[in-house]
Amino acid sequence: MYKSYFGKEIQSREKEILDIDKNFIYDENGYYYSIENRRGIVGYAYLKKENDDYILEKIFVKSEKRYSSYGKNLLFFITNKKLKGLKIVVKNWSDIEKFLLKYGFVLKNDLYIYDASKEREKRKKESRKIVITSIVWNIILAITKITFGFIGKSSALLADGFNSLSDVATSSGIYLGLHFSNIPEDDDHPFGHEKIESVIGIIMGIMMILTAFELGRSGVISLFKDEKKAVPSMITIIFAGFSSIVKYFMYRQKMRYGIESDNTALIADAKDSRNDVFSSLGVILGIVLSIYINPKFDTIIGILVSLLILKEGLHVIFETTDVILDRQDTELLDDIKEYIYENTDIENVHDMVMRKSGDKIFLQFHIRIPGETTVNRAHKISDDLEASIIQDFKNIKSVDIHLDCLMK
Repeated sequence: MYKSYFGKEIQSREKEILDIDKNFIYDENGYYYSIENRRGIVGYAYLKKENDDYILEKIFVKSEKRYSSYGKNLLFFITNKKLKGLKIVVKNWSDIEKFLLKYGFVLKNDLYIYDASKEREKRKKESRKIVITSIVWNIILAITKITFGFIGKSSALLADGFNSLSDVATSSGIYLGLHFSNIPEDDDHPFGHEKIESVIGIIMGIMMILTAFELGRSGVISLFKDEKKAVPSMITIIFAGFSSIVKYFMYRQKMRYGIESDNTALIADAKDSRNDVFSSLGVILGIVLSIYINPKFDTIIGILVSLLILKEGLHVIFETTDVILDRQDTELLDDIKEYIYENTDIENVHDMVMRKSGDKIFLQFHIRIPGETTVNRAHKISDDLEASIIQDFKNIKSVDIHLDCLMK
């Protein structure tokens, strides 16, 4: 749980902070941000404003809680949620230089400066670059495998080529999602534009199902035709092997950056690339069995690959339909309730619902607070809780909290 205090507001917690930091600095014009749980303050940061910049004077975490990401999370909370788009400057902190540089600060004229808007733009460009690379490689693989599937008379390699073509559509959908998710809300679209990802997803899913049906149908007809089957050429093994190697490196790259940037779409696409590695290895096995045992094995593997495409198409449609129909993620909602009860004094959370737009979540719920709480204090509780949930639950874009009186 994260809380913010301006100037004299911190006096109510000064004694508690002094218990963990004897060198606490009180500034009646300072900005203080803390990370807390029901047992008290775990750490805090102190900033002061100079002209248009915010100077980070101190960031402190209890000794027994260090090396547990509390400092990083507090820094992210300040830079991404509370002072979003503004510059934060650190002076003379060379002892934590690696920490600052790792999390987006840049050294300029002996000052460590964090510009949130530039950091977000950098992450967007890196995500787009990886997705575009994926699209280009999938186009190359699709053209190569379809071409040599025809030339080498391999139904399995041909089907795997269409599988890569469906991956082009999937990666294109992710790219469009990255684009539309960064278009700001407007009067006509107050919840943003991310839902277009779901529309694109359903279209892609239908295309994948139609492709799978046609490949599977032609494979089954060929399998039961009473005619001599062509033996695949040995050269088709090379291209299936090349595909599995490329897909493996695509998986590694997308998974690494997806985890670093907490991009769920990239992580999902990485897992799909990992599945394609096994798909291409299966094609190799089918071709080898066709050459040395029976040509029908190549057709059988081709049918299995078409079933894999069908499965992926259905998965995309069901997943995007859940988003459009606002299916509730009960596990996530339970986690958020537990988070509130564990980190705050709030004892009653109810009527919790969510809606999704793309991968972004809009959350609504009610909390009960004592009736004698002032409007200012109630607003502070709601504001801090909203910011904390958005910070610690990565895909939550907005939190709408309704305040009820605690029944006695």
